[in-house]
Amino acid sequence: MASVDIALATIAFKRKIAYKTTWLFSVLFGGWALLAGLAVWNHLLGDGELGGYDWQAMKAYLVIGFLTGTLAWAGAEWDMANRILDGLVAIDLTKPVDFQRARAAEYIGGMVASVPAAVLGTAIAVLVFRPAGPASPLAAALTVFSLLFIFPLAFGISYLAILCCFVTQRFLGIQWAKDSMVAFFSGMMIPIALMPGWLQGLSWAMPFVHFTTTPASIYLGRVDTAGALGLIAAEAAWAVGLLVAARLIWRQLVKKVTVHGG
Repeated sequence: MASVDIALATIAFKRKIAYKTTWLFSVLFGGWALLAGLAVWNHLLGDGELGGYDWQAMKAYLVIGFLTGTLAWAGAEWDMANRILDGLVAIDLTKPVDFQRARAAEYIGGMVASVPAAVLGTAIAVLVFRPAGPASPLAAALTVFSLLFIFPLAFGISYLAILCCFVTQRFLGIQWAKDSMVAFFSGMMIPIALMPGWLQGLSWAMPFVHFTTTPASIYLGRVDTAGALGLIAAEAAWAVGLLVAARLIWRQLVKKVTVHGG
């Protein structure tokens, strides 16, 4: 099955970069939103600090947010959704390949295609703005380790979202809602530390916070080693939990598949 996974991931990767002009544009200019965010926060912070973030720390936070956001939104969501909306899922059910596993391979292949944009934007931001470095070499290593869980987390959340297509037979509104929740509750839009206490608690009770706040907190040393390992363990638990929940929901939804009204 590993060869099938690799083949599906490769196809998704090639599909993502098939339109080379669009792909090149995203690679070259994908960091503009980051640069705009840096300009805004520079104006807001100046020589002061907010929520424990001074300008140097905020620059590092925003760079990490850009990196994680680029990866989180890079998967082939519409490819998955269209298989349900167009009825191709009926054909998938006849194949000796697990639907969830196949979609995971395709999704991660699409995410890999976004790596050049993420690396280029991050490199430019580091060279131009020189954000704070990691709190320690161990913090840097744990940050990289925590970033790896973005792949299964992003897939798990997106896969649960596309399963809604069985019921709604539409995906655009679901995608907007999902993207808004990820952007807000992850801390990409505004650091969780700047939110009211009750909203911080709500954010930490959901998986979205691990996209940005968790790696940024580890990188900047806002948690100690034990705290960092605890956050990574929570990431892993959410990743597994989302995949298990999606499989259970799939078993119920697939009992009634509507294809072209029949």
